[in-house]
Amino acid sequence: MSYNSGVEVLLNEGLNNQTKKAGFLNINDNGYETLDVAVNSVSFSNVGITEITLTVNGGTYGLPAGSSVSFDAGGGDNRFSSGTFEYDTTGGILLIAYTW
Repeated sequence: MSYNSGVEVLLNEGLNNQTKKAGFLNINDNGYETLDVAVNSVSFSNVGITEITLTVNGGTYGLPAGSSVSFDAGGGDNRFSSGTFEYDTTGGILLIAYTW
C-alpha cells in the first residue's frame, strides 16, 4: 500500500489573474478514501489492471483499467466541495491530478 503526494505548483489562470495550485496523488491499493480538498478541476486515471470504484456526489461508477475521467467546476473560483469525490483503490492504482 502506498500513497504519494506530488508537488504543488502555482498556476496563473490568465485574464482574471487568479493563482491556482496544482498537485497530484498516486494511490496504490489503499482501499476506500475521499479527496478531502475543494478543487477547481480534477482528473482520475486508472493506471492499474483492475477496475476502480469512483463515487461522485453519491453516484457510484466503475473506472476500468486504462481509463481516465476529468471534472471541471467551470472556471474562475468555482470549486467542487471537499468530499465530492470518493474512490476505492483496493487492488488497483489510481493517479489523481487536481487544481485548487
